[in-house]
Amino acid sequence: MKLVILLSFLALCRAQHLNFDGATGKLYSPNYPGNYDNNGDVVYTITIPVGNYIHLTFLDFLTEDSYDVLTIENSTTVSGDKTGFALDIQASQVTLVFTSDLTNTFRGFLIRYDSVPVGSVYMPTNLCSSILHNSEFDIITSPNFPYNYPDNISCAFLIKVSADRLISFQFVAFNTEDGYDVVSVYDGANTSAPLIGHYSGKNMPAPITSTSNTLYLCFSSDLVTNFSGFSGLYTSFVSNNFKRGVLPQSLTTDSVAIRRDKNILDWLKKKAEEKKLIGAAAAPVISI
Repeated sequence: MKLVILLSFLALCRAQHLNFDGATGKLYSPNYPGNYDNNGDVVYTITIPVGNYIHLTFLDFLTEDSYDVLTIENSTTVSGDKTGFALDIQASQVTLVFTSDLTNTFRGFLIRYDSVPVGSVYMPTNLCSSILHNSEFDIITSPNFPYNYPDNISCAFLIKVSADRLISFQFVAFNTEDGYDVVSVYDGANTSAPLIGHYSGKNMPAPITSTSNTLYLCFSSDLVTNFSGFSGLYTSFVSNNFKRGVLPQSLTTDSVAIRRDKNILDWLKKKAEEKKLIGAAAAPVISI
């Protein structure tokens, strides 16, 4: 028994501790949106003003099912693909512990928490999120996600990153009224840019890569029937290999030297062959 307590204490000491005390905020797994590390241990403590309780929304959640686990104090454990999960914590403080095992890692999670007055119910806003998104990565959702979006709404989202970068966009959850409630994606800064595609229904669209540093999304719903909508993750990446001080692989100093040596060797072989031909042509012909 003492050994178990000691091991638990040592594990707690080894863990990374992160504290959150705003009325709303976001929790990220280590390295997000890159894969978290093996053998990880992170403790998140959320504290909000007394008189409120905590509402959690899993905007993106993907871990190794049953092995890389988020444990929510006095509530539940979460693992696997749980994007769109939502949970009320009837307290003004809660601790979440994320642990990963020794093999296999995934993208992890982005969880938003909100403060809700005690005695009331969490209510979505029915509003579109901000139009401009210019951070290196972020999540874009339909209004109210993972709750149903409103009827007769139109939202626009402009993703704009640094000029030397491109955008990778992937839906991590998708459920709209097929053919009527539609997400349109344009390869540029507005609807005048080339159309990449119109998306609706329950099938997850394929990942999207821009050809510039901007990507424009429009979402519209009709007058009847709505669903949970979508959550999409975008990241930015360098658009070419010409980083300052770094040559592309085909032009590294090693490859240049190898190419130079090969050219010299080819030249010597050619000269040797020419000498053989000249020697053969100059040799006397002996008649028998």
